[in-house]
Amino acid sequence: MSSKVPVDLLPIREEGPSYIGGKFSDDFTIPTEYNLPVSSIEKIPDNFDSADPTQKFAGIGLEIASTIIGSIISHPCIVIRRQCQVNRKATKYHLSPFTLIPVLMRLHSRQGCTCLWKGCSGIFILRGCSTVLETFLAEATPFPKEVSSNSSLKQLSQHLLLKFIAFGVLTPFNCASLVETVQSDIASEKPGVLDCLKEGVCRLLKLGTPRSTRLLPIWKLVGPTALFGVSTYILSSLIQSVLHWFHEMKLQNNLGKSPYDSQSSAVTYIDNLSILHFSSFIASVVLYPAETILHRLYLQGTRTIIDNLDFGTSVLPVISTYEGVVDCFHTIVTEEGASGLYKGFGGLILEYAAQALILKVAQIVFHEIESIVRPAKKPLSEHST
Repeated sequence: MSSKVPVDLLPIREEGPSYIGGKFSDDFTIPTEYNLPVSSIEKIPDNFDSADPTQKFAGIGLEIASTIIGSIISHPCIVIRRQCQVNRKATKYHLSPFTLIPVLMRLHSRQGCTCLWKGCSGIFILRGCSTVLETFLAEATPFPKEVSSNSSLKQLSQHLLLKFIAFGVLTPFNCASLVETVQSDIASEKPGVLDCLKEGVCRLLKLGTPRSTRLLPIWKLVGPTALFGVSTYILSSLIQSVLHWFHEMKLQNNLGKSPYDSQSSAVTYIDNLSILHFSSFIASVVLYPAETILHRLYLQGTRTIIDNLDFGTSVLPVISTYEGVVDCFHTIVTEEGASGLYKGFGGLILEYAAQALILKVAQIVFHEIESIVRPAKKPLSEHST
């Protein structure tokens, strides 16, 4: 028996596709939404074995995991964070997640579990409207919905302009969705599934019940909303691309070959989701003050009653008289200090900490399942003759 391995039995290393901008392809593609929905699962490289039964299982399992992260784990944190952001009278800023835990327990005991999932349907509808609107704009205009590494500066500018228009058009619906998310269940009627769309149209056309004179017109909110959306989109996309590049370089240095040849589909999925969530977290941290200002302007004059998260046992109305973005910023810093721009920041930390925990658990589970399901590879020495 020869100790040498025949040439025709040696594994052929294929160059994997570039991993840039969040997808395994030769194209640079940035995420489709500035709030980075966690349900977006990235594609598996073409050089993975399509006959691998764990590949399909990993895709289905991680779609379920990402849905759990997005709709079950993250939404209560979003509700709490937004209620803190719009409460200018709050004495507790909840900059740490530890101060929020007793408040969550009190809300749960007094109002039940559903109080932490209010407005969930409106957020999903808003995401769907965003996708439909971007698709329509891409079909009706020469603006591309996606860009690649080979795209020209003009195409990139047109793509960002498409995003800017989409964010601006959805401004009244963002306002309606925010109201559904922060209003107290014990002091307000529960909204219907499609009330987010109806209230958005009423806000745009100034229809429906009489509102306060402090209500800002939509045209004053369109520009800041679109600018915030595009800024978050660009920042998170750049961070995600850089992290993917570093991750690929690290794997190539450690393995000495294409990183996709040795990674399983489940590991690749989870690595991709981890980078997606981390880039979203960094962008959210950097632009958190801008989000606080926008949410206060959205809610002004809507006569919304929110839960008092200083104690979690009472409610209070939201009353403010901001004239615009600049006035809102100066008023918050003057009356509440610079830390007032970060009210509810503990909710953001709690949200992404929960996501990281779920991803870590998913990584362990899929590793164990793959070690059982995937047949052990025979060493090359067994093929020698």
